Amino acid sequence: MLKRSWALLALAACLAASLACGSPKKKVTTEEIREGRDRELYAEGLRAMRKRRYEEGRLLLSTLIGSYDSSPLLPLAKLLIADSFYREGSASSLAQADVEYREWLQFFPQHPLADDVLLKIAQIHVRQIGPANLDNTEARRAERELLRLVREYPQSKLQPQVQEYLKFTREQLGMHSLGVARLYFKQQKYVAVKGRCESIIRNYPDFTYMDETLFLHGVALTHLEDTPEAAKSFARIVREYPNSEWRDKAAEYLERFGVEVPAPAEGAEVKQVVRKSFIKRKFEEIFGPSASVTKEGIILKKDDTIDPEVEELLVSLGVRTDVITPESTITGQGKQIQTYGQRALNGQTEAARPTATEPAPTSRRADEPTPKVVEPKKNKKSKAQPPR
Repeated sequence: MLKRSWALLALAACLAASLACGSPKKKVTTEEIREGRDRELYAEGLRAMRKRRYEEGRLLLSTLIGSYDSSPLLPLAKLLIADSFYREGSASSLAQADVEYREWLQFFPQHPLADDVLLKIAQIHVRQIGPANLDNTEARRAERELLRLVREYPQSKLQPQVQEYLKFTREQLGMHSLGVARLYFKQQKYVAVKGRCESIIRNYPDFTYMDETLFLHGVALTHLEDTPEAAKSFARIVREYPNSEWRDKAAEYLERFGVEVPAPAEGAEVKQVVRKSFIKRKFEEIFGPSASVTKEGIILKKDDTIDPEVEELLVSLGVRTDVITPESTITGQGKQIQTYGQRALNGQTEAARPTATEPAPTSRRADEPTPKVVEPKKNKKSKAQPPR
């Protein structure tokens, strides 16, 4: 009998689970597709983005993407969604912007704005570069995207800006490698010092601490008994960096090797040693470098203005960037978004409508006395003391 009851309970549980799994899902509410509605949706989404209502704008643009997959506004709708995450600026938003921009490039690699999108991906990582003495992952990612832009879009008008970011990124990568080389030098690990310094010399020729890098490289080679190569590093310091603090020490090593000390180079070959101030170096060691990276999107620029080229393209596609259609929108998630005109109309209606606590006024005869308003008595505070 007990076994039978357990079997019935198990059967009932299985039946309940199957009914729960097979229950019909709720239908997703979508709006009816009609001609020209994609342009209206984009205009409404753009207006919401300009007002920093990013969630509302993303819902409107997602409706456009889900309902009008053949619309010519599809690339700009996806791009505006990615821009909204970039403009929010938090770490999670930047990570989502990176995903959205990369997905956009997969769908539209030949679009006229493809180089702008690739630069924006690089800027996401440049904005997150931390102190050089910590992790350099973001700097490496930024360098990889910038080099990809140089390789895939060599005729882009953004190349001057790309070169500036490359210089900044490589400076941070060089500082990271030099910090590791200094640590190995203190520990007398000269093989590791040699490898780090050669990586800097090979990959970052414009590194501002190249004179120190060459000196550490020469000393490491000296301890490794590779005098000819060490002499080349010391001679380069004397020749190219005559104002360096390492110049005299490099000359001493050359004299010890019996190698002639070269004369300083003339003209453009002489490189001036430029050092940051002590306060700025300490600040960057704690908070990271300060990069002049724009926080504006590709479509929406500073002060929520639209990029002139994009605005011209939108006008050619029939999108009005200054007017909102007087219709509400039903999004793909079944959520209703009211337009700005409808909000204002509803606000006026709500203001004119009497509230529950304020009854509507009724007509009263002239000879009828005015009723007295009796205010409710306030409860006196209890004088009872709480138990101790």
